[in-house]
Amino acid sequence: MKTIKLQNKEVVPVYQALENIIVQGRKPKRGKGKLQKVLKAKNEEYLEDLNEIRSDYFKKKEDGTFAENNSKLVWLDEYRDDQEAQKKANDQTKELNEEMIGIDLVEHESKIKSFFDSLEKDEFTAKDELRDEDFETLMELLEDAFEANEDKKEEEK
Repeated sequence: MKTIKLQNKEVVPVYQALENIIVQGRKPKRGKGKLQKVLKAKNEEYLEDLNEIRSDYFKKKEDGTFAENNSKLVWLDEYRDDQEAQKKANDQTKELNEEMIGIDLVEHESKIKSFFDSLEKDEFTAKDELRDEDFETLMELLEDAFEANEDKKEEEK
C-alpha cells in the first residue's frame, strides 16, 4: 500500500508548494487536487489538536479566539510565571508538530502518480512564490511513496 508519510509541521509547506505548481492535463490536475484536499483535512485535524493543547494554557477572548499581546498568545494567569507548565505546553506543541501522519494513496494512486510524473518530467510551471525547499519536501514525499514501491517490484522479479 502506497502512503505518503510526513510530519504535521510539513503539511502547510507541502500544501503551499502545491498551490504554486501549475500542471496541464486532467489527470495530473486531479491528482494535485486530491493531494490538496487531503492535506487541507490533515491540517484541520492538526489545528484542532493544537487548539486543544492551547486551551489548557492560554486565555481566550469572548469570541473563542485566543488572546494575543504583541502577536504572542497570553498565558492563563496560573501559568504566566510557571516555567514548568510553559515547558510542558511547548513540549506538547513540539510533539504534535513532529507527529508523523500518513496519507493513503490507494484510492487516488493513478491520479497522484500522474501528477508526480508531470513533476518528474518538468511538465509544469511554477509561480514565483514557490519556495525551493517546499518543492523539495513535496518531491521527497512523492519519491518515497512511489519509488520505494518500484524498488520492491524490481526486487520481487
